[in-house]
Amino acid sequence: MDGLSIKTLKRLFALSSNQCAFPQCGRAIVQPDGIVTGEICHISARNKNGPRYDPNISAAEINSYANLILLCEIHHKIVDADEEKYTIEWLQGIKAKHENDGSIELSVDDARRASQLLRSYLSISAAPKSKVMINSPGGIQTDKLNIITKKAKITTPPHPNSIAAHLEERNYIKYLIARYNEYQHADKEKVDRYKYMAISKAIKREFGAKWDEISIEYFDNLTNYLQHRIIKSKIGRIRNAHGQKCFSSYEEWLKKPEKP
Repeated sequence: MDGLSIKTLKRLFALSSNQCAFPQCGRAIVQPDGIVTGEICHISARNKNGPRYDPNISAAEINSYANLILLCEIHHKIVDADEEKYTIEWLQGIKAKHENDGSIELSVDDARRASQLLRSYLSISAAPKSKVMINSPGGIQTDKLNIITKKAKITTPPHPNSIAAHLEERNYIKYLIARYNEYQHADKEKVDRYKYMAISKAIKREFGAKWDEISIEYFDNLTNYLQHRIIKSKIGRIRNAHGQKCFSSYEEWLKKPEKP
């Protein structure tokens, strides 16, 4: 996708939590095995004849974070097929709501998936005044054509004894990490949100491995560690002092119908 940086996509991917932003969808954008099942959608189209095209948007803004949203293949087609119903304002609204609970911290695995999503697109650029015909027997007429094809996906399955290989435990740890980051973000005294220690680095220092590579035998230890970090955060201490729960226990979380 010409002009879209991996830095922008990683930010979008992190705040989207690898899920379709369409209300009540939640389909994964990139599956755990690396298969890309979602798409990058432009809120305002890149091309003049595209859905929700806005001539006032600059070329730089077209592929900016603010103009991009991640959708599953189905909902991408739905919103582009009815631009009167799915307006720019509507898409901006669901984007803001969907990304509100996202994390600025991107795990190594999610960063890899974001890169796979970017590579899954075919980028074609031709010289000025060239004629490019798609699905035409006449072929391509141009003096210069650059084609960037997608790279082969190389994925390594998680170790069977790792937390990554156990879906419920993996998702609960992700839930606790997201809750910790949420409380850190809500601390108004932290002027720079990036000044606090990244929780994934803290886990690696404590357990000697990335959180999803830790043995499933240490799931309870990692759970207790994260719950303790949440309670000891400023927002956690305030909630705890008022008798408010800071997080759901693993047993409570398993019963939630909206859990991933």
